[in-house]
Amino acid sequence: MADHEHGHAEKAEQEHEHQHDGCCGHAKKEEDGGDHSHTEHGHAEHGHAEAEPTGDDICGDGGVLKTVNKAGDSSSGTPPPGSKVKVHYVGTLMDGSKFDSSRDRSGFFEFKIGQGQVIKGWDEGVATMHKGELATLICRHDYAYGESGSPPKIPGKATLKFEVELFSWKEERKQKWELSDEQKVETASAYKTKGTAAFNAGSFDEAQEWYHDAADLLDTADFSNGYPAGREDEAKNLLLSCQLNEAQMCIKQEDWAMTTSVCSTVLQREPDNFKALFRRGLALSKSGEYADAKKDLLAASKIDPKSKEVRNAFAACKEAAEAAKAKEKALASKMFK
Repeated sequence: MADHEHGHAEKAEQEHEHQHDGCCGHAKKEEDGGDHSHTEHGHAEHGHAEAEPTGDDICGDGGVLKTVNKAGDSSSGTPPPGSKVKVHYVGTLMDGSKFDSSRDRSGFFEFKIGQGQVIKGWDEGVATMHKGELATLICRHDYAYGESGSPPKIPGKATLKFEVELFSWKEERKQKWELSDEQKVETASAYKTKGTAAFNAGSFDEAQEWYHDAADLLDTADFSNGYPAGREDEAKNLLLSCQLNEAQMCIKQEDWAMTTSVCSTVLQREPDNFKALFRRGLALSKSGEYADAKKDLLAASKIDPKSKEVRNAFAACKEAAEAAKAKEKALASKMFK
């Protein structure tokens, strides 16, 4: 909840991460309850009968009970410690009264597994989930907000119920400064392989992240004296491949702005790259920037005059531009009647 202060601002600044201020998105308080301040919230008296907690005992002491409401994809396993997960959640007391929900805000809630950024019940529970899984986690007070609770919405010794959906996670990556020049190339190659595996599994968002991180490792500015001797061509080809693949993943997700950005980066180095011209032209057309889209698609057509994809994209762009112009003209005529 946006008006809660849980004393984690310093940690967030250090990690440069944006997180929602929801109740579940903070480390569990100490036994004495910690220093939590809340404003503007009133805890209404609820007359509902509390349901008896049920579910699988995932911690062995009854602290967290889990029920899988919708199975996820088990092929990619579960998020490892240190990985950043993207979830949505709805938190309620056992009487059914809601105290917080990420679904009431824009964007996902993100946190790192096993880093104490959330209550203990979440660190334990979400770590058992698969991508796409929807589960209910019932967290006893010692796995939630302890003896003191989080007044006024969450009373002391409160058992909490969360409906959590896990969308994806990003494994912890080594920082560039931790890698030698040789290791950067090798790690980028490994990332590309992971990206391709994610693509083949239909996980376009995950694939995009792997390709992006691989390309980021190959930025020439981060190498001490250029690419390692004897691996210059390998590194350049790997960079190009990862960026073009990232652009394709953006297209799959209809992220036209990012597609344009990635392709523009490629075209700064290689102005005549066919795939970058075609993909940027397609993205510009989808964004309604028809004049620039036509320029890119015409340039791509000159490089490969036989490309049916380019011809179809150009025809679609022309048709969309004419439709937009006709709509604008009709609107103007109504305004000045």
